[in-house]
Amino acid sequence: MSAPAPPQTSSDVFKPRRREVDLRLVPMGFAALILVGALLLLLPWAHKPGHSLGWLDALFLSTSATCVTGLTTLNVAETFNGFGQVVLLVLIQTGGLGIFTAGISLVLLSGNRLSLSDEQTIHATVGRSRQARPLDVFIYACVFVVVFELAGTLALFTLMSQAQPETNHWQTLWESWFHSVSAFCNAGISIYPEGMACWRGYPGVLAVVSALVIAGGIGLMTLINLRFYYFWRRDPRRRGRLTVQTRLSVLSAAALLLLGGIAAWVFESNDTLKNATLGEQVSWSFFHSAMSRTAGFNVVDVGQMNPPTLLATLGLMFIGGAPGSMAGGIKTVTFVVLLLTAWSALRRRDEVQFWNRRLSPKVSFVATMVALLGIACVVAGVVLLMVFEDGHPASQTHQRWLALVFEAVSAFGTVGLSTGVTSLLTAAGKVVIIALMFTGRIAPLMLAVYLARPANPLRVRHPREELALG
Repeated sequence: MSAPAPPQTSSDVFKPRRREVDLRLVPMGFAALILVGALLLLLPWAHKPGHSLGWLDALFLSTSATCVTGLTTLNVAETFNGFGQVVLLVLIQTGGLGIFTAGISLVLLSGNRLSLSDEQTIHATVGRSRQARPLDVFIYACVFVVVFELAGTLALFTLMSQAQPETNHWQTLWESWFHSVSAFCNAGISIYPEGMACWRGYPGVLAVVSALVIAGGIGLMTLINLRFYYFWRRDPRRRGRLTVQTRLSVLSAAALLLLGGIAAWVFESNDTLKNATLGEQVSWSFFHSAMSRTAGFNVVDVGQMNPPTLLATLGLMFIGGAPGSMAGGIKTVTFVVLLLTAWSALRRRDEVQFWNRRLSPKVSFVATMVALLGIACVVAGVVLLMVFEDGHPASQTHQRWLALVFEAVSAFGTVGLSTGVTSLLTAAGKVVIIALMFTGRIAPLMLAVYLARPANPLRVRHPREELALG
């Protein structure tokens, strides 16, 4: 017999309702930015003499830049002049900063405070006695963006000027700024005809780009926590503490970077890395691993890599970076929560516990939903690509179906790596990739914010029933 719903008290009747924010604001804002960017890229004075592009390619590139993906159907350096490159830079910066602070903006618009975990992070790191405000975190986000991109620009300008002293310094400064923003925003768009491959002989440049990508993909709250964690102080109250979120983000990022680098080195040492020195092999392998975490720069032809390397890269692209970061994918913490939930189930535990903490069941529910959403989007994208590209050049490369799967995962994870089929896609295939890039950028955040809202209480609780599984 079902239990009756609890009676409604007068306090429940007169309790002020929490103001809900229309979650459509973020996708609508990104869609508007994409359309404006596409129109600007279509302007004749955005192209170099003798070059032009159609409306679908303009929409594709605008989506790729705004969603900080990096997939392109044409050569950016050969097609766009200074004005066109500035448009791309603005789209990358606006899109990256937009997704970096979209969650905070939703909280700001709703007039609510941060979640308890975020407030604890602010209190533990900044050392404030008052309640954390979303506006404070928004300001921290802007400060981190400026600091990291400025530092990256100066570092790249110094290294590039030393490597190519004959190049005009203003041109070098522009290239440094563009690639610093593109790297920190995890966009992976380059204004070099051959991409970052032209700098593969300069480990310093690759190290700076990798550091910017990792910093942009590690998460806002993690950066705040690390900024105000003084590990050398003995007094715990003055030293601060690393939150569970920070430790998970940093350790998972380090583990994936290491595993991805080792996999690329082992699988490619006798093929695409065969003619490189040992130092170059290690440098390029770990650069590829870092870029697989949603930044599409590459120094080795991805289309020539072995299937085992591509499969390992698929996993890295699908996982992506940390929550609240520039990166895409289902997010590293989501992946760790899924592993912890599976481990607890194997140990027949009814709760997920680790590091003297336990997770709310709601966290596991959200992680499962985000992962299922990612799998569903990728499967749907792959099926559509196989249908639309059947018999066309994109399906006839030497990687065949694996190239289409790689393209779909790269688009959903907003990575930008490709085996070379992007420019071969049909019009229908380009539309599928556009939809995957937009969905991969927006949907995980929207789903997480939606599921984080207060649960709707059941008015009737039915009898429990057990099901046979496995």
